[in-house]
Amino acid sequence: MRRSGGEVFGELETLKRYSTVSMGPCQGRMCLMSAAALCAERTGRTLFETGSTTARPPVEPVSLGLLAGAHYHPVKLAPMHYKHLAAGASQMDMGLWKRPRIYTSEAEEWRAVRENAGIIDVSTLGKLDMTGSDSGMLLDKVYTHIFSQLKPGRVRYGIICNDEGIILDDGTVSRLSDSRYFITTTTGNVDFVETWLNWWIAGTGLCVHVTNVTGDYAAVNLAGPKARDTLRKLTDVDLSPERFQYMMCREATVAGVSATLLRIGFVGETGWEIHYPACYGEYLWDALLEAGAEFDIRPFGVEAQRTLRLEKKHIIVGQDTDALSTPLEADMAWCVKFEKADFIGKPGLRFLQGRGQEQKLVGFISGSAVPIAEGSVVVDHDKPAGRVTSSRLSPYLAQSIGMAWVPIPLAREGSEIQIRSNGQTLFAKVLDQPCYDPEGKRLRE
Repeated sequence: MRRSGGEVFGELETLKRYSTVSMGPCQGRMCLMSAAALCAERTGRTLFETGSTTARPPVEPVSLGLLAGAHYHPVKLAPMHYKHLAAGASQMDMGLWKRPRIYTSEAEEWRAVRENAGIIDVSTLGKLDMTGSDSGMLLDKVYTHIFSQLKPGRVRYGIICNDEGIILDDGTVSRLSDSRYFITTTTGNVDFVETWLNWWIAGTGLCVHVTNVTGDYAAVNLAGPKARDTLRKLTDVDLSPERFQYMMCREATVAGVSATLLRIGFVGETGWEIHYPACYGEYLWDALLEAGAEFDIRPFGVEAQRTLRLEKKHIIVGQDTDALSTPLEADMAWCVKFEKADFIGKPGLRFLQGRGQEQKLVGFISGSAVPIAEGSVVVDHDKPAGRVTSSRLSPYLAQSIGMAWVPIPLAREGSEIQIRSNGQTLFAKVLDQPCYDPEGKRLRE
């Protein structure tokens, strides 16, 4: 200690570390005062001027909160969670939620949706109820698309960007009346979107009120060629293609339960997203399965859903995009409306539009059934040039399909790309259109 003081370690904190005093069994309880006194003597200061340092546990008390027990990660369960367990579904974590991954097999569940009818629990989607005379004005500001001109009874897809034009979230916006909208968000981003909307309301004087109703509503997606026949048994709403068209919404009664019906098609088939009070979650789930029994309806999980959406080239924000992805690069320029006077991200996207893109998100088909691992590297002249974001074996084509970020020169329809996956170099062809029903006829039937 005396030698340490002579080597310019005159501050108690540095002296303690240099000499390792207080690091013995007493953890500073017995030796720190002696060390402080020696330091004061060597530096010509008083003990008060020298000060002291903090002893370590166990001699130094710890908070009761630390001693209370282990910290567990919060878990959210959908209203139909125990129905899924009873049906034998394996579970997966998605944010804070537990979701059914597979009930029987991915291929069997895929076939049910493509050939008959399938039902998936989508209660984990974020749900926001927006009311107020200025709601359309706020949505036009926050989303890249136009919503103030959306007619009541219609649904539109939308993207939220930050000031730089980077994708933050996506989802659907349904206009239920002149002054009321129903918004869905990705599973993990609903709290952020709610905060983001309230942030842009603050101080503006806009008449807009946002309510997070995620926990109040259960939701299912009923999809497949027999979806209409199944739902028709439970509601009086006219479900004909002429009266209930693709991207329309209705407030209705389903099996006696008040519900909001959205005709959308994430999995590429005729289908309805049904949002209804969570207290009726299990009841309506059972009612839909019973109504579709004659059509061999099956519940399907996230794995089948991922394959179905990939065949339609539908992206998932956070998986196919990252913290630098823009809608222009993600092949979604169609939902960026530069004709609007302003929206968040417009200057950044204008700049990128003028500069030109260096990469693009594309679909691909490998031409073989060899699985391609997600995260595999796209190479160009033996150098890393991109990455695979999603990949599945398509039962429809019996070939591996996926989505990948590639340099613009490789993003043309029919271009061949090389992918290094699991120690192999595989070849794939770029697809500009979905590999399943590229015209979207089945969505609109």
